Amino acid sequence: MKFEDLAWDWYDNKKKFIKESTEAYYAFELQNYIIPAFGETDIEKMSEELVQKKVYEWQTETNIHDKIIKKSTISNLVMLTKQIMKYGVKKNLISPFVMEISYIPEKQNNKNKVFTDDEQDAIIKAVISDLSFKSFGILLSLNTGIRIGELCALHWSDIDCTQNIITIQNTLQRVYNKESFPSTKIIVGIPKTEKSARSIPLSEKLQETMKSLPGINEQGYVLTNSPSFMEPRTYRRFYASFLIKHNIEYLNFHSLRHSFATRLIQKGADYKCVSELLGHTNINTTMNMYVHPDLKQKRECIELF
Repeated sequence: MKFEDLAWDWYDNKKKFIKESTEAYYAFELQNYIIPAFGETDIEKMSEELVQKKVYEWQTETNIHDKIIKKSTISNLVMLTKQIMKYGVKKNLISPFVMEISYIPEKQNNKNKVFTDDEQDAIIKAVISDLSFKSFGILLSLNTGIRIGELCALHWSDIDCTQNIITIQNTLQRVYNKESFPSTKIIVGIPKTEKSARSIPLSEKLQETMKSLPGINEQGYVLTNSPSFMEPRTYRRFYASFLIKHNIEYLNFHSLRHSFATRLIQKGADYKCVSELLGHTNINTTMNMYVHPDLKQKRECIELF
């Protein structure tokens, strides 16, 4: 039996129990990386050495886009490969074996992923002076930490103006679809995790800005104020052009979420509360990502001694 046959058999079984977006992600990784790498190999000949060799190639050779595959992506590819092999063991097609894979350490990316206080103020002023439904989305993300897929799926009906609360219950994303042409499609589904479905209070300043928007359509999407959505990649382009227009240094859209969380932590917000606002599965995720004392805090800590 070829590895490709085992892989698609595993996939057909697995997709019954996972979200459509996860199913699409697995299909993309299989079709573009795992099957080209191991598809023609007899499953009895799959080995740690074979996978380790491919991991080294993935980390050192460029792909069709002339880019090195990220270590995190390769780690996911190995994880899927292991799942496929475990499935083969469970089906009594191959004997159990352990696969311990090593990775070349990546250089640490020290680029600041958080907007400074001055940049944050500049973004707020830029949105207020150049207010539209699209630019309001930037302010909304900066003040609530919502993800871009959650923002694109947000309807005005998800915002309770009486209690001043946003309810996050959907996410919009473009996913791979191996059965169709074009090979991607837009889906609107449940958020990333169970914790991602959440309620977020609106600040008073955000409420004031929202009142300045003209003719809100309660049935429309927040970013378009109409029944038509705007997908994440289109909105990312708008966001980038907006920063350029207002002479603000570019950081990717997710940096708005990072900035929101970082500011709250710096100002002494409760970690558990921040974790729930972000929709993290557990508080450890929040602690690992955002609780990084700066030099001033370290000096204060030393002085305590």
